[in-house]
Amino acid sequence: MLPQLTQSEFKTFILIYAAHIDYNFSDEEKQFIKQKTTTTEFLKMLSLFNDQSDYHSLKIILAHKNQYYHLEKEKNKLYAEITELFKVDGDYSRPERIFLDFLERMINQNDGS
Repeated sequence: MLPQLTQSEFKTFILIYAAHIDYNFSDEEKQFIKQKTTTTEFLKMLSLFNDQSDYHSLKIILAHKNQYYHLEKEKNKLYAEITELFKVDGDYSRPERIFLDFLERMINQNDGS
């Protein structure tokens, strides 16, 4: 059973997921995410992320995407925050750029929900 996340929790979860794409969760990335949320929420979503396989993390994202990011304005704000996250450690890597394209396709996919 997938957890039901608030919009804030979901955004924190996506940011944590995105920060791990290059297999390096830097201190700068952690600080960036912590500035966007509460310590309690950060730790809760980090724990959720750490307890999931990549497959289940993607299922969580797919389950919540239409609920919280169905408007273009909301999607663009999320993509901008993720891009900012990727640049915060000074290494906007190829896997991070590829992930952003993947996330955009995944969120824009109309799965009938």
